Amino acid sequence: MKQVYLYDGTPFLLYKNDDDEYIYPSDDWTEIPPPNGIYSPFYFDGERWIGTDKNEWLSQRGKLENYQPSTIEMMLAHSQLQVTKTANQLVKSQKEQAETLKELTKKEKRIQQLEEQQAQTMLEIAKLKGE
Repeated sequence: MKQVYLYDGTPFLLYKNDDDEYIYPSDDWTEIPPPNGIYSPFYFDGERWIGTDKNEWLSQRGKLENYQPSTIEMMLAHSQLQVTKTANQLVKSQKEQAETLKELTKKEKRIQQLEEQQAQTMLEIAKLKGE
């Protein structure tokens, strides 16, 4: 196992294939890790890591902490929340439907077995009457 870094700083673990060769990511990558003390946003420019220093990062963070979303952003967030809730309900309903279908299939198989047993019993009774 080996680790490389995508140009956005994401660590990527490499594993060997059947030919004992590492499988590298399709995105741009480097073996040079991001240096300690670098803050987001940062990236690798092909030669070195470019990033934000602590003071700039702290000043940006302060702006984000005081950020007030607009009415449109709030409406969009609310809509996304509703879509997520609906999707979760749909997944739950699909799971319940799958369970119900599974139980129904079990019951249909049991009914089929009982019908076969009944037919076999009737056939044996008919044979006995015929003797």
